[in-house]
Amino acid sequence: MNDRLLWGSMALLLLIVCMGPVWAQDEAPATAPAAADEAQKVTLMTMIRWGGVILWTTMALGFFAFVLAVFCLLTVTVKREIPPNFVRRALNQIRAGDLRGAYQLCEGRDELLAHVIRSGLKVSGHDRYVIQDAMESEGERGVTALWQRISYLNNIGVIAPLMGLLGTVWGMVLAFNSIASDNAQVRGIAVAENVSKAMITTVGGLVVAIPSLVVYYYLRGRVIKIIAAIEAQASEVVELLARGHDG
Repeated sequence: MNDRLLWGSMALLLLIVCMGPVWAQDEAPATAPAAADEAQKVTLMTMIRWGGVILWTTMALGFFAFVLAVFCLLTVTVKREIPPNFVRRALNQIRAGDLRGAYQLCEGRDELLAHVIRSGLKVSGHDRYVIQDAMESEGERGVTALWQRISYLNNIGVIAPLMGLLGTVWGMVLAFNSIASDNAQVRGIAVAENVSKAMITTVGGLVVAIPSLVVYYYLRGRVIKIIAAIEAQASEVVELLARGHDG
């Protein structure tokens, strides 16, 4: 389910990138306006059109970051990975010596703690270090998946300002290139439009990057809490399983 959501968002992102310039062109008037009218009527779609493909790509990254942020905020939680009712039932069964029942309780669940406890129950008849190693290995795999899930927001937070910087450099290149024009009126409009392109792409990159990084750092704190809670629960399970083996 998680992969389907990510791939669906990526497909929509590519659609926005490909169709963005076409939509912007459709919003443009059928006939080119006069220079004075163009200078007076600067709308949102006009600025987006000035931003070009770079701005549309940045907007697509922003859409993907929004979808991913909502998805992670709803799924990357302590209660989601460590359900209190499940923890209570699993620990009670392990204390009672019903290891088979505890294992069956963990089967079919996708919470990280369920995978960790199940890996320990698989080697419940072995020494303490074997049980601990098995649970640590499973926990590391699950935590890596959590870090990978939220790392896309960090990647977008790094890429978006670079896209804005690319648009800035490209707009300034076009602005300096238009200075060589012979027509003073056309030269002034072209320089203003290209400088606007440079500034708009920079703003777009920052607008996408700042919220993405804020959400990423917030989710990073959640992941750290999840790791700490799982380590505490796993240590208790190791003690219970090792005590049963020693006894």
